[in-house]
Amino acid sequence: MKKLLFLLGAAMLFDACAPYEDDDITLPAAPGAPAITVEPVSGDPNRVVVKDVSTGFFSRIWDFPGGTPAKSTKAVDTVFYAVKGDYIVTLYAAAEGGGGTSSTSQTFNIAQDAQPTCDPQTGLLTGDCETPGRCWTFTHAAGAVRVGPQPGSSEWYTSPANGLQAAQYDDAFCFYFAGGHFQYNNNGQTVDPWNGYAAVSFAPPTNLTWIISKGTGNNGADQVILPDGAFLGVWDSGPVYDIVTLTETQLVVRSKILNSDGWFELTFVKI
Repeated sequence: MKKLLFLLGAAMLFDACAPYEDDDITLPAAPGAPAITVEPVSGDPNRVVVKDVSTGFFSRIWDFPGGTPAKSTKAVDTVFYAVKGDYIVTLYAAAEGGGGTSSTSQTFNIAQDAQPTCDPQTGLLTGDCETPGRCWTFTHAAGAVRVGPQPGSSEWYTSPANGLQAAQYDDAFCFYFAGGHFQYNNNGQTVDPWNGYAAVSFAPPTNLTWIISKGTGNNGADQVILPDGAFLGVWDSGPVYDIVTLTETQLVVRSKILNSDGWFELTFVKI
């Protein structure tokens, strides 16, 4: 009798722990891959227009490795590539009515490096498109470095007058029209934001380039684009900078903080 009661109790416990299943619930099938097009911009070999031409998706995220912008959520967008080579774009799209997310990718080629054109903006940056170029350094005024959660904000930090380190004030960021050459002269030391903002020995690369990309920044701002790893002002910024102000004597740019939320606003003066 005891054995029978034990078996009945075990069966009831198993039934209580068994997962509930409703045969009437049917999950939607995984969506098919979205359809995209990638077309070159007429007259500009360094820009392409990407377009989501699919239907049945309610949200999207584009990924543009090596391009500017690096990501987008627009149905149609224009992407700038400064360096020649093979690139890939990927669209991740979420289906209406559930079913998950699917993606599709397309590879294309940029045939040539972007070359600066001598227009008024380039002339201000480089010094009238002439040799020996134009160099910029941090202003000694207050606000040389501003940091905040949004472009142009400064809630997190604003440098006081003469508030930067000597290793920052002796830096020069030089733009040359010929060959689109960019040079960072740091006199041997750079402030390391990942090492307690200490001045450390650092030898910048010498084969750097620059290009201005029209209208690709926040709210349609023009941008200065440097190669990956290059920077203006602070090591944990760039390599893409929105141009806020550019005159004969002043350069103000904004950049996202690398690997973090928030933005820099950096103010330079002509040397």
